[in-house]
Amino acid sequence: MTEIPTPDKGQIQHFVMFWLKPQLTKNEIADFTNFFESLKPIKYIKTLSFGLAANTPVRPVTDNSFTYSLTITFANIEDHNAYQEDKIHLDAVEKFSKNWYRVVVHDTVVSA
Repeated sequence: MTEIPTPDKGQIQHFVMFWLKPQLTKNEIADFTNFFESLKPIKYIKTLSFGLAANTPVRPVTDNSFTYSLTITFANIEDHNAYQEDKIHLDAVEKFSKNWYRVVVHDTVVSA
């Protein structure tokens, strides 16, 4: 049986959903990935992944109305908090925030 890699207990998972402005062109939407790429050098990040909303079947519990999602894993809450104030992060938010009209963040402490 293959073991699935998982974050360690106590790590922080940072889930962010972005709703991009409807007037953006397909190229502008594709260029938004540069926001995520610009975050990769931040030393506090253990893992980072991002992607477009999946076209999964409609169910009462799913919300695929967002454009992109971002998932980052941090070793601990201190690294998460330092990331929030990191200059690279703040500069990226300043540069790319003109592209979104809504952002939702969910932070989770890994328990198992």
